[in-house]
Amino acid sequence: MGYTQRFQGSEDMKVDSKFRLSIPSDFRRVLESQDPDWKPGEQPRLVLLTSGRLDGYVEGYSIETIAEVQDALARKPKADPKFKALRAHYIHSAVQVTVDETGRIVVPAKVRDRLGLGKDEYVTFVGDLKTFQLWKRVDLEAEAAQYEDDLGEDFDPDAEMDALMFGDTEGAE
Repeated sequence: MGYTQRFQGSEDMKVDSKFRLSIPSDFRRVLESQDPDWKPGEQPRLVLLTSGRLDGYVEGYSIETIAEVQDALARKPKADPKFKALRAHYIHSAVQVTVDETGRIVVPAKVRDRLGLGKDEYVTFVGDLKTFQLWKRVDLEAEAAQYEDDLGEDFDPDAEMDALMFGDTEGAE
């Protein structure tokens, strides 16, 4: 099985007075590798989901990954309420954006509205493997503190990963 580039890590970037936002270079490399129309010297595209079902963030997709999702939905019945909801989330709330030659995007109004984002504020890019999240930095900090409180100080990521990878439930909850 070959390696597919993934979105990982996190980085804070500042939105400027014209609502331009730099995309972290590692994220741009993933977007380039997963945009079938991208060629050297051209700019990659991405899709941002602004669905109200996302809790406090906007979700970013490469062209390849959103196509996988939307192709699966194209094969499902439009009249089914579950698939109507999935279409609203993955298709109707989607905004396609092109990265400019300086590695920036202009943050679309739907994204600014969804995040409550103003000029000269910080956004945090959070890699989530096949997707990434865009958070207003202050909102992510509050969310992270809540996760820590919910998990408690006895949470052991290594034990949980062993259980996930090897089926060893000893020590994992």
